[in-house]
Order: sequence, then structure tokens, then C-alpha cells
Amino acid sequence: MTQPTTDGGLQPLRRRVESAAAAGVVYAILAVVALLLIQSVPAPSSTEAEWVEWIGDVGNRRALFVALSLASISSVAFLWFVAVIRRRIGEREDRFFSTVFLGSALVHVSLFLVMASVAAAPAMLPRTDSPIGWDVFRLAEGTALGILLVAGPRIQAVFVASTSTLFLRTGVVPRWLAYLGYSLAVVMFIVPIVATPMGVGLPAFVLVSSITIFFSRRRIEDASS
Repeated sequence: MTQPTTDGGLQPLRRRVESAAAAGVVYAILAVVALLLIQSVPAPSSTEAEWVEWIGDVGNRRALFVALSLASISSVAFLWFVAVIRRRIGEREDRFFSTVFLGSALVHVSLFLVMASVAAAPAMLPRTDSPIGWDVFRLAEGTALGILLVAGPRIQAVFVASTSTLFLRTGVVPRWLAYLGYSLAVVMFIVPIVATPMGVGLPAFVLVSSITIFFSRRRIEDASS
């Protein structure tokens, strides 16, 4: 395999590393904003009158539409982050961890988009004199919360753990980041405590990883050489 031995050869590598860092930051910010907007939806324990008043507000409906749009854009940024990371370190990693890394990323994106779509579904319906039924709303929000607070964190934990393993084995970033990821993964898998604000565990890890990757460009270049 040809190694980048000149500055010209290192330029594409630097651009890929920087694009991974940028994509990770974009994902983290947009995902958190989307989750905070979704959190503004009345809880399933609220009354029907509270729900009808809330969904009748045009601003609230627009907020859900924006949340779904941001969730979609952040998912694209997340996949870009995963693709660049996999290209840089996947070639030196065994197929087992590479499969878990990529598979958990794809499952996370799927669950995240389904959760956002279900939560924002009431805002996607055309406005009529008869708002969406209360029982339908409770089912939709219960489904979204089930994905967000139970299924989602455990898939995210698998992704964080596999990413940390790749970081640790390849040495492209400081070892403390891998150990931080392991600690976070254990917490997310055993006790999903990401309810307030919801789902910030993975975005926080990706944000820290992206910043660390950006400032570890020289280490990554040396490892590739």
C-alpha cells in the first residue's frame, strides 16, 4: 500500500481528517438541537386539553418540522463522520470490530430518524378542525420515547464502545478518549440516564472525538506514514 511520504500526499489525508472532525461537530450540534425541540412536545401524561392547545399553535408545529429536518441533516453528517473514520482506521482493524462499528452506526441512524419522524408526525398532518386523536398521540409519543430512552441508548452504547476500541487499537487519538468512551458506553447501556436533555450521550462523545481528532492531525499523519 502506498504511504503518503510527501506534503502533497499528506494534504488529502489532512482534508479527510478535518472533514471528519467538521462532520462530527455538525452532527453533535444539530442532533442536540433536534432533541431539545422534540422534548418540547407535551408528555404522554398531560391532559388532552393541553395537547390540543399545544398542537394548535403554529409555532409548535413548525418546531417539530424543524426538529425532523435537523435530525435528517445530522444523520447525514453522522454517516459522513463514520465513513471518514472507517476509511482511516478500518483498514488496520479486524472485520469483527469494523462490522460492529458500521452496523451500530446504521442502526442508530435508523432508530434516530424513526423516533424523530414519529414524534413529529402530528405536525406533518394537514390542519383540520378535528385535531389528531388523543389516543393516537399517546401511542406515537410512547413509541418515540421507547426508542429514545430504551432502545436507542443501548445501540449508541455499542457504537461508542466499538469506536473506542478502534481508537485504542490504532492509537490515532489519545488513549484517554477511548477510556472515556468505554465509561460512557457502560453507563448508556446499563442505565439510560439521557432523559434531560434527551439523548446527549452520543452527540457529546462524537463532539469530543471530533475536536480531539482535529487537534490530533499530526498523530494521525504519523500513524499513516
